[in-house]
Amino acid sequence: MDSFLFSLESVFPLFALIALGYFLGQKGFITKGFTSAGTKLVFNFCLPVLLFRQISAANLSDVFNIKLIGFSLITTLLVLFLLILLVPRFIKGDPQRGAYIQGVYRGNFSILGVPLAISMFGTEGAAPASLLLPFTVPLYNVAAVIVLTIYGPKENTKKGPSVGSILKGIVTNPLIIGIVLALPFSLLHWSLPKFLDKTLADLSSMTTPLALICLGAGFDFKQSKKQLSLGLSATFLKLILIPVIVVGAAIAMGFRGGELGAIFIQFMAPSAVSSYIMAKNMHSDDALAGQILIYTTIASCITLFAGIYLLRSWGLI
Repeated sequence: MDSFLFSLESVFPLFALIALGYFLGQKGFITKGFTSAGTKLVFNFCLPVLLFRQISAANLSDVFNIKLIGFSLITTLLVLFLLILLVPRFIKGDPQRGAYIQGVYRGNFSILGVPLAISMFGTEGAAPASLLLPFTVPLYNVAAVIVLTIYGPKENTKKGPSVGSILKGIVTNPLIIGIVLALPFSLLHWSLPKFLDKTLADLSSMTTPLALICLGAGFDFKQSKKQLSLGLSATFLKLILIPVIVVGAAIAMGFRGGELGAIFIQFMAPSAVSSYIMAKNMHSDDALAGQILIYTTIASCITLFAGIYLLRSWGLI
């Protein structure tokens, strides 16, 4: 019951902020101009700062587990490769393809990962989840830039994006810049002056609330109904099929306790809040991205509880 309540407490505030944004948008308190400016602010400033602070605070040299890191990264790449291979066979529009792929492979690990791991295993037991953070977050973001560039607007040409345009998209992406700037701080144990760190902390704290409020304000139920099957199928893949396969493989490879818990949380987490922000700012199907985010956020209240309950009942975590 405690695990269920914590999962609910972790996920419900996300849904509540989306609902608040929708209400404010319907009442006219939030305009389309505010929503557009808000998402740009999150994408270009708030989210990069959040990633910088999360990764710079992680001591990569203190705790290192090559088996866990390797399993996490290889599995993520395999899931991504299969999605890129299969999704275009069933979805015709490129914007929908990009938003769908990103919504399925990319979880909200940066927000839920460590807090949920601490609740399950205590501060020391959450070390594996903390260890994965600086590896999974960069991979998620680099892959998202590539996917959304490949399946982005073709500007009235049948030619796909060039290697140069993809590389440019990676190098100039604000999220990637924030991650790269954070790596020396993490590896060399640098720290910012307190007054600057406090400023960045205040800016990063705006990320999730502002992103979710803008998502809710821009949500269109009529558009959502048109893509209901895509949203539901993405939710099934994200929260049931992929986690069952990946966690099953992790169990077979001998992962237990905090290590298995970190893998479980990474792949069971609902779609990342930043997936909607990136889809909107990179001209993908932000409506579908927002729909997947909402569906997976709601459904994860149930799937997180069920997964934690089963793994604990079987003595695996």
